[in-house]
Amino acid sequence: MRIPAILATVFVTASLQAAEPEVLDDLYKLTQFASEPDIVTPVGATFDAKGRLLVVEVHTHFPPKDYAGPKHDRIRLIEDTNGDGKADRFRTFYEGTDKTMSLLTGPDGWIYVATRMKIFRIRDTDGDDKADEERQIAWLETEGDYPHNGLCGLSFDNEGRLLFGLGENLGKDYVLISAGGTKLSGGGEGGNIYRCSAAGKGLEKLATGFWNPFGICVDPQNRIFCVGNDPDSMPPCRLMHIVKGGDYGYQFRYGRSGRHPLQAWDGELPGTLPMVAGTGEAPCAVLPYRGQLWVTSWGDYRIERYTLEPRGASFGAKLDVAVQGDENFRPVDFAVAPDGSIFFTDWVDRSYPVHGKGRIWKLSLKSGAPQAPAFPPLSDAEKLAAKLEAQRKPDRFSRLGDPDPFIRNAAIEGFSKSGLVVRLDGDGLDSASTRVGLLEAGRRSGFSGAVRHAALESALLDAAAEVRLYALRWIADEKLNEFLPRVKELAKEKDTTPALFTAAVATVEWLDGGKVANLKNNHRGHYFSNVITEGGYPDSITMMALRSLPPDHESLTTKQLLSLMMNSNPQVRREAIRTLALSGTEESRDLLMQAADQKTHQPQARADALVGLIESERHLPQITQLVAGALKDDDKVKPAAAMASLILRKGEEFRWNPPAPGADAYLKKFEEYGEPDVDSGWRWFFSYGQCSKCHTLQGRGGDTGPDLTFIAKRMDRQRLVQSIIDPSREIAPQYVPWVVELKSGKTLTGIALNREGNNEVFAASDGKITRINTSDIEARHPSRVSVMPDGLASKIGPRVIYDLIGLLEATAANRTD
Repeated sequence: MRIPAILATVFVTASLQAAEPEVLDDLYKLTQFASEPDIVTPVGATFDAKGRLLVVEVHTHFPPKDYAGPKHDRIRLIEDTNGDGKADRFRTFYEGTDKTMSLLTGPDGWIYVATRMKIFRIRDTDGDDKADEERQIAWLETEGDYPHNGLCGLSFDNEGRLLFGLGENLGKDYVLISAGGTKLSGGGEGGNIYRCSAAGKGLEKLATGFWNPFGICVDPQNRIFCVGNDPDSMPPCRLMHIVKGGDYGYQFRYGRSGRHPLQAWDGELPGTLPMVAGTGEAPCAVLPYRGQLWVTSWGDYRIERYTLEPRGASFGAKLDVAVQGDENFRPVDFAVAPDGSIFFTDWVDRSYPVHGKGRIWKLSLKSGAPQAPAFPPLSDAEKLAAKLEAQRKPDRFSRLGDPDPFIRNAAIEGFSKSGLVVRLDGDGLDSASTRVGLLEAGRRSGFSGAVRHAALESALLDAAAEVRLYALRWIADEKLNEFLPRVKELAKEKDTTPALFTAAVATVEWLDGGKVANLKNNHRGHYFSNVITEGGYPDSITMMALRSLPPDHESLTTKQLLSLMMNSNPQVRREAIRTLALSGTEESRDLLMQAADQKTHQPQARADALVGLIESERHLPQITQLVAGALKDDDKVKPAAAMASLILRKGEEFRWNPPAPGADAYLKKFEEYGEPDVDSGWRWFFSYGQCSKCHTLQGRGGDTGPDLTFIAKRMDRQRLVQSIIDPSREIAPQYVPWVVELKSGKTLTGIALNREGNNEVFAASDGKITRINTSDIEARHPSRVSVMPDGLASKIGPRVIYDLIGLLEATAANRTD
């Protein structure tokens, strides 16, 4: 989510006329309440005790060098004095803060404010509509200073306690100090959510494991929900049900990617909790309103609604969209007016630097709207979880291994506070999940020294992979280097699982050197560098190694791949053939010729080999002959043969002129095809479609564009189509292309990757990497045109797009093996 500061000087020059967003629910009408120049770059919003709208106007978020606005942020008091539905009076209620994030009127009438570095409250005591009293609640001491990954998100629970968040803070050490005198320190663990009194007393950490918990709310049943954005390679963003002691899986210490083996995003690791639902990109606020949770999706320019669906002691949720705009609609925060209508702020422009634009919208119910449905009542499972968390004399080990992760978490939280956890001996406990629960209760109790050492030593010898995996997380998080020799042994054990294997290797890496590999660039391959050469690992590890290692990796010799092609497991054979198909060497193509012609291989593996041969000039006569033969062959090979034949003929048959612009025409065309062909989708992705030049899928492919492994969890089918047919409509900040003018007169367009000494590194649309000495650059400008070619949809046609989308959907749902 971070944007280079240099963009601040150039994005402000691009101005597009903002269109009216569309309301998708007939019960509501939308009106524009205010806009620039009266209000610019608005974020937090609230109604004060007198029913007047207060809005944070930001001026310190990456201001351009020539920015003409105020030097600090301010809170604006905005009114409609003549009742015509339009704001006509704008005054400054408070000013002087920097990097201001959130605003909320408390039940006591004070106005609560969150900036990146402090939480405080203000009020007007003399009636002049200017705040004249200020009291500190909590503040940070840290070197972290990025504008929006510090303190954020404000809400009150039904008991009058203040909730707020802390972002990942770039992993910097910090001390959070409250007005009540409490000091909580940390660093590297990711974002947290805290709770204290309205005056700052009784500060406690409620939950952890977030990227940036921007929006926090409390529903009528006193449940806490949060929305937070995602790390670099781990969509979707999340809507989460927050409970005491909850760990939601993300830790900054293990890198920005979100793909590290010791990071979880949806409860994948023992001790972590799942999300309620994936949300649109860059959610900023969550609001309980008319029986649903409403979310502002800044990155998908829409207002989303989530209908909660009970799932044990927590929830899943069903999404629908209430308001949809274009790329110039960027909703940020909600405020509910005294008449029950919703006001929300709109950043307008996709650029992060302040830009002088802004709007405020009012969404109101039409007359005759039915009564709102209620939020779900507390379920029996929720009541049980509340009882388990509160009890201080629990039955020994009761519910520590419950299959419901939220009941289990509550039992662990209650047990850890009971004083009964005097040692961590799981011997005699039949359930592996109960043994994990006991470990976690001890960790929450603050166990250290000899007791901790004995427990972890025993856990590393446990027969259950999940117990050893939890022990690895504890060892890595606290950097317990005394366990390094044992963890090294664990990393070499042959009887293992993919999750345990990668976690052990990653823990060794972290303990041994305090480093985390850039998984995006290395495709997790370094975890598997010895698997192929050593042999003897389970097939699941071998297949993961083949997917994760670059096809030109030194361990993937022709001899090794030939051996794997003869493996007794057909899935291993197919992964070996796919690796050969991606390597592009003449030796690999010789082996592919054998695989494509051998009917002992399964048809889909032969088809993979056939398409992997297409670009070989030397084998062209044999390929043509193989394709002709395959067209008469097994029905399961014929589609791939037809694909190869089309590609050899330059794919003219793919071309299609849609009857209307936009994604709908393609979606209508898809109805002619039945189910998408996922296997064909894989071959298109890695051959003629050339998607893999820039994108990674399940560890394979390029790394200059977004990893697409989980993209279908965040985007629906229409959005996926739109991103292919109009790639320039929405470009994530980290993938904005640059037009680089050289002193030689040449021009290059590419995505800026990083710096290497005096060189700057760019990736072109074909994935080719170019290094340019900084001294050779005359000028550079960001482009609003994606490096992904605009004509791609025309080139590959609707059938290919359909199969590609089928592949992305199946991959995100883990249905491709």
